[in-house]
Amino acid sequence: MTLVKSAGRVLQILELFDEIQREARVSEIAERLNFPQSSTSVLLKSLVRLGYLDYDPARRSFLPSPRVALLGAWLDKGPVRDGSLVRMLEHLSERTGGTVILAARNAIFSQYVHVLQARTAMRFHVPPGTRRLVVWSATGTALLADSQEAEIGPLVRRTNAEAPAEQPPIALAAVLANLARLRRNGHFFSRGLVTPGAGSIAVPLPKRIDSKGRPLAVAVSGLLDALEHREAEIAATIHDAVARFLPEDPARL
Repeated sequence: MTLVKSAGRVLQILELFDEIQREARVSEIAERLNFPQSSTSVLLKSLVRLGYLDYDPARRSFLPSPRVALLGAWLDKGPVRDGSLVRMLEHLSERTGGTVILAARNAIFSQYVHVLQARTAMRFHVPPGTRRLVVWSATGTALLADSQEAEIGPLVRRTNAEAPAEQPPIALAAVLANLARLRRNGHFFSRGLVTPGAGSIAVPLPKRIDSKGRPLAVAVSGLLDALEHREAEIAATIHDAVARFLPEDPARL
């Protein structure tokens, strides 16, 4: 059986991170694995775009993202490794019937690292890996819950410069208004913000879930008409699930 070189190299890179358990630069990764530095750089950038690695431009270093941690969560026994995070998502799926999404930050995007599809016949299919603008989506707003205004302005400008051509310019005032609504209500409800006829109710998750303190968000999405009448119920269900499955004191599990 012929080994696909790029697939093998991806797994070697992930195994290297498992071994060193810290961030690493392109040069170190290429040297340790005896890979050409140019192709290693291309491969790492591809993994960042797909959401499997995080890139720190200040340190020029890479680190596996929460999406990688979730890949084996169902096999292994903290909220990700012991399965309580996935159990929470399954609980939300059962209780709400909607599409349940776990999202993490990926540059100017909120990327869906885990998705449980809706149980209803009428639904939107949302594949894992889907990306939404972090400044203009329900999960993105939740991911920015603790961000300062000084961070938001540059992020909006960068988004307007790098977003797809069909994306209308995003106003900073609108983004700040959405964040104010999230902080006031404890959740953010997007009404057709990304997809006409669709809605999403998102809540930021406690930062202690990720070992690096990187923000994660959970959302329940579905047809807008259905969510409109259930906003308070669904938001309460999400908060109750977070308190139940991701308590401050793990002994409560």
